[in-house]
Amino acid sequence: MGFTKRELIEFLDGLVELASEENKAKAILAKEKFVSDFENTYRYEKEVITEITKLPPHYIAAMPDAVQEEIRQKVIAALTEHGECTPENVDRAMSFKIYDLEDLIDIREYVERMEAEQRKKAEQKRRGGR
Repeated sequence: MGFTKRELIEFLDGLVELASEENKAKAILAKEKFVSDFENTYRYEKEVITEITKLPPHYIAAMPDAVQEEIRQKVIAALTEHGECTPENVDRAMSFKIYDLEDLIDIREYVERMEAEQRKKAEQKRRGGR
């Protein structure tokens, strides 16, 4: 029997919770890398794909440079706190979608910014389309 994406992530989140505090950041990064690699290799059930695609991806690399730098500093601080701050871990985290970092840093501010920007663009498009 296969997993849906949600089931897989819930399972992996459960495993991450079992990690010691010293290894939690490493476990989170390993989980995110696995999910990313898995997404590139396998497809999920159609129902889950439909649900997930409703959320905008918000890749960190597509955000303004100033926002990327804010996120980088928070990621560095969180990884340093867990003893896992290496250039590779920072680079890997910065290549994720903002939603993928929610276990590492507080992403609400960035998600709200990106959603407000999307609403603004949609409103401008509607006004321009009339």
